[in-house]
Amino acid sequence: MNSTEPFINPQTRLLRSGWRAAIFVALLFLPRLILDLLLPPRPAGAAPGFEVSFEMALTYVALIAWVLAVSWFCLSFLERLKLPSLGFAWHSGWGRDVLTGCAMGALMIAAVVAIEVIGGGTQVKINPLWWKASGFDWSGASVVFSQAILALAVLILAGAFEELVYRGYAFQTLLRGLPEFAPILLFSIFFGLAHWNNPNRTFFSTANTVLAGIWLSLAYLRTRSLWFPTALHFTWNWVMGAFFGLPVSGLRIPRQPILVSTSGDPFWLTGGSYGSEGGAAATIVLVIAIVVVQRARWLSVSPEMNAALSERAPSKESTIRLGLEGEDS
Repeated sequence: MNSTEPFINPQTRLLRSGWRAAIFVALLFLPRLILDLLLPPRPAGAAPGFEVSFEMALTYVALIAWVLAVSWFCLSFLERLKLPSLGFAWHSGWGRDVLTGCAMGALMIAAVVAIEVIGGGTQVKINPLWWKASGFDWSGASVVFSQAILALAVLILAGAFEELVYRGYAFQTLLRGLPEFAPILLFSIFFGLAHWNNPNRTFFSTANTVLAGIWLSLAYLRTRSLWFPTALHFTWNWVMGAFFGLPVSGLRIPRQPILVSTSGDPFWLTGGSYGSEGGAAATIVLVIAIVVVQRARWLSVSPEMNAALSERAPSKESTIRLGLEGEDS
């Protein structure tokens, strides 16, 4: 064996996928490492903060810009691929993927809430801030619906950021070198553990988040595009938090929802103070959604994404054609 083979694939003359993913992760977290060295440590056990605000939206814009910059660097210099191959290209059918994702995400949360209501653990009412006994309240409505709109913008950005991190370059580059189940399981576990410090989390809520990671990973695989999983992701969160008024992974997003839902006993069904993602109703719906996404004939990879993923820029050594599976075998 050549001494470079543990690092370089002799057929493609590219760094192996595991090393590419490691470089991406190291570059991605470099600013965080620098900030941790410069700033005082956060108190132990401190819950992650999430405020629906213009400042939070700008924060996510900056985070997305950094992930895209690191992704571009790794795609260009480690694989000779272009940025559109990441999955946010304006390919044919991208709008359909977004609309399909929004519809499916909304229907899923509606089904979760319906199961909770039938099970007797959840009650849903109109927020009295905008609908009082005397009727419609314009001042309250302006607060509720402005928060709902801002929450939508923030959650779109948050969903795009999380999809770029957990279904973006590192996940995709491992797909090009390993059997599909390995990166799906690995990054779904990472996705679940990323919510470990959220308020009121349980083992059940973490398991459901891992299931959600599998669901979103399959959504990417069926389209090779990030539009569909991102739409699923932010719609799930927005309908749960801003529409039904349930906690989103233990967080109230926003403070004044359109409806007000209370989740009580049985907590195993409703998730209690963590929200629906901590209960069995979400488990049932996520399992069904995984099967639907896996088997849906109406999901497909666009010709543009196929082209973006199957062509590399020529190198000095040779012109390489990318295989979507088994590159590092």
